[in-house]
Amino acid sequence: MGFGQHSARRRRHTVVVAACAALIVVGGGAVTWAATQQVEAPPAPPAASSTTQEEPPASSTAPKDGATQPSASSTPEPDAEGSSPASAVQPLSASPPVAVRIPGIDVESPVHGLGLDAEGKLQVPTGERYNEVAWYDGSPTPGEVGPAVLEGHVTGTGYAPSVFFELGDTRKGDLIEVDRADGTTATFEVTEVKSSPKDDFPRIDVYGATDGPELRVITCGGTFDKDAGRHLDNVIVFAKLVQD
Repeated sequence: MGFGQHSARRRRHTVVVAACAALIVVGGGAVTWAATQQVEAPPAPPAASSTTQEEPPASSTAPKDGATQPSASSTPEPDAEGSSPASAVQPLSASPPVAVRIPGIDVESPVHGLGLDAEGKLQVPTGERYNEVAWYDGSPTPGEVGPAVLEGHVTGTGYAPSVFFELGDTRKGDLIEVDRADGTTATFEVTEVKSSPKDDFPRIDVYGATDGPELRVITCGGTFDKDAGRHLDNVIVFAKLVQD
């Protein structure tokens, strides 16, 4: 599956203005990505892949915007439907990701790790690394058992699309290649692409335990709410390890 075969997808959407706001629930918490205004919405997953999930459990804390605090130590448990079947490939040992490629949407980016800030919120790419992909270092490394989590901005400063502007154009069967610090490459195959309202984020599906090595790739998308200064949805790509 080469770059040329899919280049038409990412070129369908080019005009954007400013940055995106993404709200990503992490173990019951939330992440807000800075935003101002956008003219055109980024690509959305097919309607059949969009979903509305059950509301995340309430928390005893209530920071601004109604979000609950994330926890670096808590790991949500999946219900029966959220569990994943055993992987057919051998899991890899722990090794941080250093680069990612998604040929289907012409994405190629370095990857750096980000954790939680002093307020317990997930950090996001900033400065010279704003347009790069980040790995949430509270999740497994790609190739380990469990859901490794990659994230990135959909639009950025300079009125241009950011690294994951085309993420909604990812399709089932596309490959995602993650280079790791130990010199190995974990290759994942996309199993599902979802669009989920930010106030109904599928926390268990994204962060819940899995039987085998899996990957989640997250950005924001959908309608841009000018009053709230953010997009209303998240685009979430689900993938499973197919080779190492």
